[in-house]
Amino acid sequence: MDISIILIALGLLIFLSHIFGAAFAKTKIPTVLLLMLIGLVLGPITGLINPASFGTAGSVFTTITLICILFQSGTTLDLQVLGKSIGPALLATLLNFVVIVGISVLLGMYMLDLKFIHCCFLGAALGGTSSAVVIPMVNQLKPSEKAATILNLESALSDIVCLIIAMSLLESFGTGDIDPGIIAKDIALSMLGSLAIGVLAGFAWIVILKNLLSSLKNSMFTTFALAFIVYGFTNLIGLNGGMAILAFGIAVANYHMSPIAKKSMADRAEAMSLSANDRNFYSEIVFILQTYFFVYVGISIKFNNWYYLLVGAIFTALMFGTRYLTMSCMGKKGLNKRDRRMLRVLGPKGLVAAVLSSLPLQWAQATNQPEWMLRSCQAIQDVAYAVVLFSIITCSVIIILTEKNTDKEEPVEPEEAGEKPVVEAAAETEAVAETVPSQPDETVTTDEDDQPAPSSSYSDFIPE
Repeated sequence: MDISIILIALGLLIFLSHIFGAAFAKTKIPTVLLLMLIGLVLGPITGLINPASFGTAGSVFTTITLICILFQSGTTLDLQVLGKSIGPALLATLLNFVVIVGISVLLGMYMLDLKFIHCCFLGAALGGTSSAVVIPMVNQLKPSEKAATILNLESALSDIVCLIIAMSLLESFGTGDIDPGIIAKDIALSMLGSLAIGVLAGFAWIVILKNLLSSLKNSMFTTFALAFIVYGFTNLIGLNGGMAILAFGIAVANYHMSPIAKKSMADRAEAMSLSANDRNFYSEIVFILQTYFFVYVGISIKFNNWYYLLVGAIFTALMFGTRYLTMSCMGKKGLNKRDRRMLRVLGPKGLVAAVLSSLPLQWAQATNQPEWMLRSCQAIQDVAYAVVLFSIITCSVIIILTEKNTDKEEPVEPEEAGEKPVVEAAAETEAVAETVPSQPDETVTTDEDDQPAPSSSYSDFIPE
């Protein structure tokens, strides 16, 4: 293809992404879906672009995009909200993972004729939510801070669970043996080790950047460069680079709130944080990368077998139905009706699911497995690709149908028992005021403590 056409296409995609984002307020169509549809038209529908033509550059690009999205997401998380959300996020991760593995075993054995371990692998590959899909959707939909933190953490935590369990199961494909104890140990070590690396690297870097490199010009991308190093190092030693990057982003953005900063530099702790320019720069980089990423995902979707597409559609329907039930266990504290709907809907699959599901077929081909094994591995890959596509489409369609009539100023449920929601308290105060006879030239005064505090954002409604 002519280089001029490629450059025009790349520039046009950025313009379209901005237009899609601006139109979201009226159409409620997520930019993610529109970009994927462009990729579908360019790739599997018309065949203009073959994903194989990207070669290894495709996998490198997806990894870089994931690193940048996770890091930028970490820089937006607040430690106080994080503390309230880590429990619900972990519960959501484990509940949804177990349920999806159960769905996979049911469909795999009765509709795909897979062995038990192969069914478990398919469930492990699809058991999480995609950070690369969820985080941009959260940024565009703007739920409350608590709901956004739960969704972002769930996507990061589920990546760890999916990667470790799926890789452990892949090693057992030949023997069929599964050791739950070893899998649980690997998950715990990976999570704790990755968190430690990310936090230590973040704290050390912010001290160096603010004290020793304060006069360095154009240092904003240096932090991104260190994020790549942290990701690569963490993966090389067998831990989870994605979790390390999320922890790294949280650490560099919240160092000023840590006990270390407050004790050693109380008078200038606030200066030890990322500037608004830094955050805006990271946001712009992520915007550009995710624009091309979702087009690439659409190009990479495969339609090899219509029966597998049907199984993928059934899998997706069961997945969203059960997610509605599992996410209802999160309760109502600190969340309004719209937040709870976002938690139930935002469970799309993406990069991790697509990559993991392709590994069994690669293994089977490399080790010259028999024909029945090749068919099983092909079924795992094709069904997973179908679920990735249908889950993103389903998630987007539900958002389109439900967001248009949503009142974004609906109050959150109170955290403490007996506390009344803000709107109810305001309504009662207004009713009392109406019973007081109006006086010309006089105003009715009330005690300031009896009036509900004004609020301009969801985070103001969340009790400390």
